[in-house]
Amino acid sequence: MLRAPAIPSWAFAAATLLVALAGCGRSSPPVVAPPPPEVVVTRPVVAEVTDTIELTGNATAVETVDLKPRVGGFVTAVHFADGQDVSVGDKLVDIDDRSYRIARDQAEAEIEREQAELAELESERVRNEALLPRGAVTQEQVGIITAKRDMAAATLKKDKAMLAQAELDLDFCRVTAPIAGRIGARTVNVGDLVGSGAAPTTLATIVSVDPVYITFFTDERSLLVARERAIRDRREDRGGEGKPEANAAEGEPTWRNIRDLAIPVDVALVTDEGFPRRGVLAFVDIAVRASTGTIRCRAILDNPDRLIAPGMFCRVRLPFGDPAEALLVPDRAIGIEQGRRTVAVVGADDRVTIREITPGKLDGSMRVVTKGLSAGDRVIVSGLQRVRDGAVVRPVEAQQAQPARE
Repeated sequence: MLRAPAIPSWAFAAATLLVALAGCGRSSPPVVAPPPPEVVVTRPVVAEVTDTIELTGNATAVETVDLKPRVGGFVTAVHFADGQDVSVGDKLVDIDDRSYRIARDQAEAEIEREQAELAELESERVRNEALLPRGAVTQEQVGIITAKRDMAAATLKKDKAMLAQAELDLDFCRVTAPIAGRIGARTVNVGDLVGSGAAPTTLATIVSVDPVYITFFTDERSLLVARERAIRDRREDRGGEGKPEANAAEGEPTWRNIRDLAIPVDVALVTDEGFPRRGVLAFVDIAVRASTGTIRCRAILDNPDRLIAPGMFCRVRLPFGDPAEALLVPDRAIGIEQGRRTVAVVGADDRVTIREITPGKLDGSMRVVTKGLSAGDRVIVSGLQRVRDGAVVRPVEAQQAQPARE
């Protein structure tokens, strides 16, 4: 067998040296820095903002009626569906009226009998008075006839009242809606026996739906401040500023007519953003709860979409104080870092600075900033996750947001 010739060791060393020299002659690729991240910035909005206090409350119906029959009997028909809207006078429930028709017919017959008897006694009285000068009858007899006539007239009057009552009872067999609104679930069905009197049967409940009341509790100071502010605005509108004697002569609104001041009350449901609904303060209770220092108030609010139902939880915002100029930024631009509220501000050199601020009240989608910003700052509102303190960015100006108008 033939063997391959052995390769000398110096040949391996030469090959290794050549490979190393070839590697040293190749240049490394240049390092390209990534472009600065693009962020959206906006400047704070300067606007007048009124201090407010936020409270919780519940919706209540302006009118609530428990539908109860005024006569007893068996239910013969139910004319409404649970939860439907009703108008004044709509027919709702029918009660068996046969016994009440009989009572009415009996009362009519009794009246006819009494009328005939009264006519006979009146005729007899006239005839006896004509005979009195001739001595055919005595004055006593005429007096007796006259008394019987008067008794018959009184009995007729009583029977007419009984007929009116019988007709009322017959009408009460048709239960109608006393108010307009929404009716709840029925509590009786056809064939049920319902009662009246001391313990009447509840047939259903009707509540008015537009407008509605919003009941809430507030502290006495906030209420007094809101009232004084509204009175002052009213004076200024009438040109009475500086003329207290003129305003005293006109008479300031009292708690009884607090609605005249039109103190705005903003309302939000649990699914609302901000406070899109507005009513006015319409009632203040007669006393403050000494244990809590709060007083019950009630606002009236239009409910055209009928979305607010009695008992619903609501957030309430009551304005107080005078409007003051403030800086506002979009609420989404504010972050939290180790318990501090911060915003990312882009400087003139497009470098980011994380700045601590003191936030104030929320006004729609905008947040008041009481400390830490100036009107000329550029605040990042989009792209916050791509920046850090000291980083260089490429800012893009956004359309300046506006606060919600009062």
